[in-house]
Amino acid sequence: MDRLLFQKRLKELRNEIGCTQEDMANKLNISKSAYGYYEQGKTTPDSNSVSMLADFFDVSTDYLLGRTNVRNHPETFAAHTDEDMSDEAKAELENFKEFLKMKYGK
Repeated sequence: MDRLLFQKRLKELRNEIGCTQEDMANKLNISKSAYGYYEQGKTTPDSNSVSMLADFFDVSTDYLLGRTNVRNHPETFAAHTDEDMSDEAKAELENFKEFLKMKYGK
């Protein structure tokens, strides 16, 4: 895990939705200090907490951990297909979608 990138992304995501650290702690049912320590890099969340944070912000765990710059799950990409695509192109897109699911989880 890229600790500095994790801290930065966690803070950015929180600010994007207009929440304080205390708001986040309440929403996630953790102490304010625990959440603050995540953003400050004083503690590293366990895998369950990382999953919980990713689900809350609707981003992948890989994004939070700095493994990818793609925020959203592959389903988001597939939801924006063009109805004018050929059947061959749609099949190829479905194959790519499955590849992304295998690579990034979910």
